[in-house]
Amino acid sequence: MNVVMDADCLIKLTKAQIKESVCSTFRIAIPSEVRREVMANAAEHPECAVVQANLKCGALAEVAEPKRRMQGEESVLAAYRSGAYACVASDDKRFIKKLRIMGVPYITPAVFVLLLVTKSHLSVAEGLAKLEQLAPMISDDEVAIVRLKFENLREKGI
Repeated sequence: MNVVMDADCLIKLTKAQIKESVCSTFRIAIPSEVRREVMANAAEHPECAVVQANLKCGALAEVAEPKRRMQGEESVLAAYRSGAYACVASDDKRFIKKLRIMGVPYITPAVFVLLLVTKSHLSVAEGLAKLEQLAPMISDDEVAIVRLKFENLREKGI
């Protein structure tokens, strides 16, 4: 599945050490503006170097520059509207609200962890551990919902 991702989601997945698994399971792309946004904070955030390395080796793709320069989320939405992506990946509450209103499908970092488990790329125990790494960075509601989903998977013997 092709997914276009914003900076918020990219940074959280990187900090929680989940991005590599996500990038090997899904085709992840980021607009040039998202790359610039992430790299602007490279001095304060060592995970930015990991993102740069992923771009160089092709684990992350970079969406071509639009004709006019856009803000990060605007560029993500423009890339989605190009028809090349199945959904948007974000964890920005304001942006997600906008995506919901517009009917744009989206994935959050915790849902990526759940998808990795359902696709058998992680065990339920590994998924719960990754969720705990994400927990300080995401909403308590999202953590609780995904934990319940993991419990349902355990009950089914997955």
